[in-house]
Amino acid sequence: MPFSLKGRRSILFLAVLLFVHLVLISIQVPLENETSLFKRAIFTVFAPVQRNVVSAIDGIAGTWNGFFGLRGVRTENQRLKKELFFRNQENGILRGLGGFLRNANKLEEKLQGLRGSILAARIIGLDASNYYRSVIVNRGRADGVRKDMAVCDRNGNVIGRTVDPVTQGESRVQLITDADSGISVISSGPDRIVGVLSGDSLGLCRMKFVLATTAGGAEGEELFTTGFDKIYPPGLRVGTVVQVGNDASLFKAILVRPAFSFADLDAVAIITEQVQELY
Repeated sequence: MPFSLKGRRSILFLAVLLFVHLVLISIQVPLENETSLFKRAIFTVFAPVQRNVVSAIDGIAGTWNGFFGLRGVRTENQRLKKELFFRNQENGILRGLGGFLRNANKLEEKLQGLRGSILAARIIGLDASNYYRSVIVNRGRADGVRKDMAVCDRNGNVIGRTVDPVTQGESRVQLITDADSGISVISSGPDRIVGVLSGDSLGLCRMKFVLATTAGGAEGEELFTTGFDKIYPPGLRVGTVVQVGNDASLFKAILVRPAFSFADLDAVAIITEQVQELY
């Protein structure tokens, strides 16, 4: 009696099932020492997926580490800039200390307390009428600031001194380019001329009270503080002579370019100890 349609389907299904079973058994049997065909197929399918997942994880980790690495570099950069800021101030003061104090023990004693006499500040305002006259800094009485303290730029060049008003959190700094300012300076030339530096309210300065008969004072000579005014420590860089002539009086007309730059005037240093205390 011929098989029914249902019987044929059952036999065909059984045959297919046996075939699939034999194929699965065969692909799982390794060929000698080689990996089975089944494992190879699984590896071929999932290896690229794993590689992509690992690459994505590595990319995220790299970005994450790069982010914190960049933050670390930025923090280190800020630390180095701060260190350079204080080093520049110390170097400027040391020029005067080295020539003023001949005793090695006394010099070492002053060096130990030098860092504590430098107060970092930031300019937060300019003189509304003439920004060559004065600036406002974010340090005041609460930080130990008093009137007549020397102020330098980030490179240790003199910019001026603190003047009234000095409030609890802010101070006014009179710039050396103010026509009403005055600072005792000495030139770097062989004749070492001494005079008083005042501003011209146009961004430059003039060295006054140098007799026309005095030798020295050539263009290109640098000017430094003398310390005679008891405000600025001696040896701080003030400016450079750019022009020398004679005025109608008995004195030379000496034009000076300040050592500091208005374009870079942001962070400043206030020397909190008076000259007589520092030296």
